Amino acid sequence: MDKPLLTISIVLAGILLGILHYVLKPAPDEKLLQQYAQNMTNSTEWQGRIAPDFELKTTRGERFQLSENVGKKIIVLNFFATWCGPCRGEMPELNTYFNAHKAESFLLLGIDAEEKQDRVDAFLADLKINFPAGVDAGPIQKQYGVSALPTTVLIGVDGKVQFYETGALPNAEVAFDNLLSKNRQLLQSGQVISPEEYRLQAQKQPALSVRQSTEKAAVEEDDKLDPRGKRIAIRMDCPCGCDKKVQGWHLQHLKKYQEGVSQRRLQGQTG
Repeated sequence: MDKPLLTISIVLAGILLGILHYVLKPAPDEKLLQQYAQNMTNSTEWQGRIAPDFELKTTRGERFQLSENVGKKIIVLNFFATWCGPCRGEMPELNTYFNAHKAESFLLLGIDAEEKQDRVDAFLADLKINFPAGVDAGPIQKQYGVSALPTTVLIGVDGKVQFYETGALPNAEVAFDNLLSKNRQLLQSGQVISPEEYRLQAQKQPALSVRQSTEKAAVEEDDKLDPRGKRIAIRMDCPCGCDKKVQGWHLQHLKKYQEGVSQRRLQGQTG
């Protein structure tokens, strides 16, 4: 076969494979598409917004106040939980990046989602994490509109959210390097927000606005439970092994649990 025919054959084969992939690949369902859209909205909607101020006690017993650090450092917040697989998966990458840049006015703060401190301590020790972390009882997650874990937020020296991402970060350099470079230049030129100006702006915006669609989805999910299911949700520990009750954060788990119990009962009756 001569070269032109070989080239044409390769191109046609590529086109055919592309068509087959498009036809055979299952289309994402509506919920998945909504989740994709919500995550993309997170990453753009809150960029340029003033970061809400908060205080957190770290597992080392140190007190961290955002307003005392804004304008002095580039700050990354990583919301995580010990039971979250993607959180565990990205921790070594974040830790490596922190160790490489901690001398460059860069701070990474881990914020655990409402777990017991001894469990968090064991998690951090097991992964040999060097950056500080603390346990949030819930308010900080609400301030930052965290609806899934992990969630990572970068706050620039202007006091504003410059990066907001839901899901594990496969490459911290790709995520942070450009922003780190730009913010270091602002630091060197003195183009930073003052503590007084930041506090003033943060008082006007104590939390990032929560989208109505997110609130509506939570309400709709709650409404799917019958009265007995809601009573169970208040008392029942989450099946995933975390410290939460099923109500609220893990309502979808309860629904699956109820369906599983019903199926097992049906099998027992017919077996």
